[in-house]
Amino acid sequence: MTVTPRLSLPQRLGLTALTLAMALLSGCAGRGPAKPDETRVKQFAGRGYQPDQRYEARTTDLTLNAGRPLDATLALPQGQGTFPLVVYLPAMGEGRRAGAAWSDAWARSGYAVLTLQPLGEDAGAWSSPSARAGDFLSLAHARYSAQAMGARLDTLGLALADLARRQGRPGPDDAPLARIDLTRVAVAGYDLGAYTAMAVAGEEVRGVATPPALPAQVAAVVALSPYADFSGVALSQRYTRIKGPVLSVTGNNDGDATGLVNTASLRRAPYEYMPAGGKYLLTLADLPHSGFAGGTGRQDAGAQGERRPSEPAAAPEVGDDGRSQGGGSSSGRSRRKGGGQGDSGSRAGGRSGSQGGMSATNQAVDVAAIQGLTTAFLDAYVKDDSIAREWLEKDAARWVKDIAELRRK
Repeated sequence: MTVTPRLSLPQRLGLTALTLAMALLSGCAGRGPAKPDETRVKQFAGRGYQPDQRYEARTTDLTLNAGRPLDATLALPQGQGTFPLVVYLPAMGEGRRAGAAWSDAWARSGYAVLTLQPLGEDAGAWSSPSARAGDFLSLAHARYSAQAMGARLDTLGLALADLARRQGRPGPDDAPLARIDLTRVAVAGYDLGAYTAMAVAGEEVRGVATPPALPAQVAAVVALSPYADFSGVALSQRYTRIKGPVLSVTGNNDGDATGLVNTASLRRAPYEYMPAGGKYLLTLADLPHSGFAGGTGRQDAGAQGERRPSEPAAAPEVGDDGRSQGGGSSSGRSRRKGGGQGDSGSRAGGRSGSQGGMSATNQAVDVAAIQGLTTAFLDAYVKDDSIAREWLEKDAARWVKDIAELRRK
């Protein structure tokens, strides 16, 4: 006969506590990542900018001839007529499926969105020898060099030229390309892509001809997490050639995992030094650098499980070259449906999630703010929509006031 030893009361209590703790941990593990409060996100977005028409959108893969085969994706509204083009340029380590949150929002608002990574070395950055050795700073210096930027702009020009050529002499699979309006073009980008977009706008890059000779005139630029540093051309003259409309989007927590941008506030420098006229700066309070990506898109950039730098903590403020100043656009009556006269979507319930970072709901609200502001900006300056411009000038700052600061000049 087997005798089971009797446990003392403290032992039984301890065993019960351990069992309960294990059950709680198991339950937490099974719940998966937190989901945003969709009702709150929709309420916030509904008080913001609303385009005149919403479209269903379809995304397809295509290959352009840019001196070599260049993979791209095209998100195209499903409707009659032609649509302005937004060229979206991803970050280092991302490929053609990056930025889905942005491309989907723009396509549903009536834009053809072409997403491409001009250089294979940019897409495969995280599998490079420098990345595998953990030398992310050297990797960043190489990818942000003037030589790489020159090659990147050349490839972009060739890709757009091939798009125009295929519109004139379409092949059997080129029918969707005929619905792209190459007389109305914007360029948008995130991180390294934002740097390229700013070079397209006219940022002076020593050793590179900017603005580049593209086959299409660019009406506006959106820079998500703009790049700036203290090397090369002085900040005071680097942006003086940028005369066209630019929307810069950054945040107080928009650091740099590679160490190339040594303070988040430096990302505001392009706005500070660009000449006035159609310039906007959206500064979100809490969103980390990765939150501006609109989806990582790294699944097509290389193998899974590659070593990458982790997200840094918020960086300290610096002086004149990255200063943050007050002020924002004025508010007024909106002419769009739900145009921002009500509650601006405050951070009810606190900003932090259970792990100390942003909650899923607040991150989703920030993404909705970027989608709304960028769409209004594109409508104002690419579609030349006077109502969108009035909304930007009178209502946009009030809409985001509890989560961000919007400035314009």
